Amino acid sequence: MTTASPLLLILLLTPGVKEFTAPTTLASSTTVLSSTSATLQNNRNVINGLITNTSGQPLNRIRVELCDEVEMRIMQTFTDTSGRYSFRNLSQGTFIVKVHSDGNYQNRSARVTLFAARNNGGAHYEQLDFTLKSRDEIKGNTNPVNPGATFVQEVPENARKAYERALKQLENEKQVQQGLESLQEALNFFPNYYLALERLGLELVKRQQLESARTVLTKALTVNSSGATSLYALGVVQYQSRQWPEAAESLQRSLVLAPTSPNAVYGHFYLGLSLLKINKPTEAETHLKRTYELGGNQAPADCHMHLAQLYSNNKRYKEAADELELFLKQTPDARDAENIKNIIRQLRAKAKNGAQ
Repeated sequence: MTTASPLLLILLLTPGVKEFTAPTTLASSTTVLSSTSATLQNNRNVINGLITNTSGQPLNRIRVELCDEVEMRIMQTFTDTSGRYSFRNLSQGTFIVKVHSDGNYQNRSARVTLFAARNNGGAHYEQLDFTLKSRDEIKGNTNPVNPGATFVQEVPENARKAYERALKQLENEKQVQQGLESLQEALNFFPNYYLALERLGLELVKRQQLESARTVLTKALTVNSSGATSLYALGVVQYQSRQWPEAAESLQRSLVLAPTSPNAVYGHFYLGLSLLKINKPTEAETHLKRTYELGGNQAPADCHMHLAQLYSNNKRYKEAADELELFLKQTPDARDAENIKNIIRQLRAKAKNGAQ
């Protein structure tokens, strides 16, 4: 997939600002649905960090995975004696860093979006540190990791065993195909096995098998209409398939069911983009702003680009300039940074001359 420069996302220049022309075909760098957005290329971006316990002591030999945006593992490493880990030579894209402890500490994960290294030698370095609580420290914590409606099924023993075997196989990159086959085996034993349907749907999304994913996730939701993760994944599939009204509905339902889930940040992001596509800019603005309110620096920086476009389209030039400045603050090494700064100056001049 060809990824456009962030500058090309700014379809916001009004008459009189003619320095840049968008191409006829515009590919958005915010479309982080495809696993190809997180493949390794000959780039220089880096994710590194420090892993410690709550006393500040570094933790050695902690396994750290680098996954793409839909949690497909790309590579893994281990912390050294100083508690540090590093992933180098990364492309642009959205990644998930997963920390797997030795059993004595909690597991953690975080999303991060990297932008393309500049041709003049710059790169995006992301520092992502983790502090892990011990099992004793978190004992008695009853807060669910992914709040939402509880769904319980009586599952036949043979189906359950096949599903549990699939989970173990999917953890091993050399056994992924066996894991998919085990999921299908579980479903052969029990066709309405919700957890197996949901996991198979997610795995198919990772592999960009969108039609198959849609079929499996739709069936999962006929079994459990309150499956927030299934709704989120289906919304992603629908967005990428250009079914924007359907995507907006699925994503909205997922956020109502699980407003604080790990998917909430990207749920608001894709919902905002879907609403833009169906010409509901006011609602889109709410959800794009909610994206970075919830996600902070872990939210996709391109939500600022889309807000800038939205504001400029409505002659809200000052707000458009503010959003572009927030984009540059979050991604100082972004490509075309100097051109974006020039656009900011022009937008501020327009605002000063009488517009908002």
